[in-house]
Amino acid sequence: MKRVYTPAKKKSVLIVDNDQIFVPIYEETFQLHGLKVEVVNRPELAVEKLEQNKFDLVILDLCLPGMNGLEILTRIRRSGDAMLPVIVFANPYLGRQGREALAAGANKCLSKGETTPAAMLAIVRELLGDSQPSATDAADEWSELQSQRKLGGSLLAAAPQTLAKLRAGYQVVTRTEDRELLKAALSDLQTQVHPLVNAVHLSGFRKIAQMAGAMEGLSLELHANPQKLTRSVARTLGQAIDTLAHLTVTVSSSNSDDLELPKVLVVDDEVISREAICSALGKAHLTPVSLDDSLAAETLLTQEHFDLIFLDVEMPGKSGLELCASIRAMKTNRTTPVVYVTSHSDFAMQAKSVLSGGNDFIAKPFLSVELALKALTWLFPVKARLAASATPPPEPSIATEPKTAALA
Repeated sequence: MKRVYTPAKKKSVLIVDNDQIFVPIYEETFQLHGLKVEVVNRPELAVEKLEQNKFDLVILDLCLPGMNGLEILTRIRRSGDAMLPVIVFANPYLGRQGREALAAGANKCLSKGETTPAAMLAIVRELLGDSQPSATDAADEWSELQSQRKLGGSLLAAAPQTLAKLRAGYQVVTRTEDRELLKAALSDLQTQVHPLVNAVHLSGFRKIAQMAGAMEGLSLELHANPQKLTRSVARTLGQAIDTLAHLTVTVSSSNSDDLELPKVLVVDDEVISREAICSALGKAHLTPVSLDDSLAAETLLTQEHFDLIFLDVEMPGKSGLELCASIRAMKTNRTTPVVYVTSHSDFAMQAKSVLSGGNDFIAKPFLSVELALKALTWLFPVKARLAASATPPPEPSIATEPKTAALA
């Protein structure tokens, strides 16, 4: 028999989130364990609710479109209710977002996808001062397993429509010259991938969630700063949509989720640039090997295989272009994807990249979340492709040169 604890007086929780797939699961879990739950999916409604009603706890998604979640959090604290517990969900690729929320008075900052309903319930009880131990029995575990299967099925069923909307939105992003249309399209992209960000704890969905999280982070960054949408960024975004499509097909045919930590090499003689690349890769939970000497890198690459290589172009001793040409002659890394990190992103650079054996490039100065997303686009599909062929992965089909004056 399921053991359910119901307090004498139900405590109320306000959930401010527009996630139509995951919010009902949280709502059902909380209600089953004796909590009163109200859900609003628009920021302006949240403000009205908080002004009209008293809640014991608020759960707030910082990635809501229309209003920065930090504004709602700030309003809560300015209203004088300093003791009201507030849990916020932040994008895992935007570390600044979480830090600002904690500084503004959030009690907990979580990544929704990495917080299961059971874990969320435990956190809520802790903040509500509920000393009753959370009883977890076989029925609870079975219920959560069934919920996960249901969620996975819902996400896969919606995948074709989601991808179609992402591709359509991408075309608007890369072609419009209107700033407001651009921001609206970026907001739509973020809305489409948002449910996938939360699927990280579902079997077979970890890679999809990581990709979606980076895409959402990049969309939010560009929405706040549209001038940062360069040709390099647009190219990365387009590649990411293709990779996401590949991953949804993969998870549809198999529930396996390869969690083997990829080996990534970063070669750049400039310490600031090298550390920036490594920091960006860290956002994607990657721990790269970094070298400041191209000749030392060449020696290492003859001895060890890597899954992805980032190369600076202009280095003393041996340039990145020359090193890449050498890599293509090595048995250990001849098919390893090579991404140039360069201040040159014109047609001549693209031609040199291809002729030297490079697969892709990212322009300096780069956005941290852009580089993380670039790494994932090459790491996730590449093993499946290389297993079937000894040739390097083909160029993603969607990534075209943007035709907009807004791109620099």
